[in-house]
Amino acid sequence: MMHVVCWFVQDLLSVLTWGTMQVPEVFLLSLVSRLLTQDRETNLPVIWWAFAGGLFWDLRWVGIPGFFTLNYVCVVMVVIWVWNTLPVSGRTLPVIFFLFWAAQVIPSVSSLLLPGRPVGDSKWTFFLVQQGCVVPLALLGVFFFVRDMKGRNA
Repeated sequence: MMHVVCWFVQDLLSVLTWGTMQVPEVFLLSLVSRLLTQDRETNLPVIWWAFAGGLFWDLRWVGIPGFFTLNYVCVVMVVIWVWNTLPVSGRTLPVIFFLFWAAQVIPSVSSLLLPGRPVGDSKWTFFLVQQGCVVPLALLGVFFFVRDMKGRNA
C-alpha cells in the first residue's frame, strides 16, 4: 500500500510542477527502502511492484510503454545484487545513502533522452535540480532505514 501512495505522491508532484522540473522518483525510493529492510526471500514482489509502477508511469506520462518499466526493474535488480553481495559489515550508512541516491541516477539520465525535454545547458540544469531534490529524500531514506533496524533490534 505504501508503494501506491508513493506513486501517487510522485504523480501529484509531477502535475504540480507542470514539467518545469524533473520530480524525484519517490516511488522508486520506496521500493529501494523495502529492499534494504526486508529478507532476501521476499524480493520478488518488489520486482513486480517496480514493473507495474514503471508501466503505469509510462502510460501516464511518457507514452512509450516499457521505458520507465525497464529502468525501474533494472534499478531494483542492481540494488538487490549490490545489497546481497555486500557483507553485513559493509552495509554502512554511506553505502545505504549511495544506494538511495544511485537508484535515482538511471531513471534521471535516461529521461533526458526522451523527446520534449530541454536541450543543451538547460537539460543539465534540469538534471542537477532533480538531483538536488534527491539528496534530502535519500537522507530521509537512510533515517527510515536506521529507525527500522533499531526497531528490529530492540
